Amino acid sequence: MATLAGVQMVAMTIWWRRRPGAGENYGIAAGQRFFAVGRRAAVWEVVNVVRYPGDLGPHVRLSRVGSRHESKTVSLEVLRDRRFYHPAS
Repeated sequence: MATLAGVQMVAMTIWWRRRPGAGENYGIAAGQRFFAVGRRAAVWEVVNVVRYPGDLGPHVRLSRVGSRHESKTVSLEVLRDRRFYHPAS
């Protein structure tokens, strides 16, 4: 925050980086599939979107396609980050 001639200026990043509301999951829903980026590209399917008490953002429960015993939970922000996952068409 900076002041200029008595006027307070607030960074605009606060506006566009707001946390999602209770009903906002950025269009992510159960049944959607994503490719994991890396040497061992795997396909993961969204089981559900969960919100844990005390966490800032929602998480996504993923199950690996073709392996019913392999699953993991990642943050919704990580799932949306193209460095880690890409949507499967």
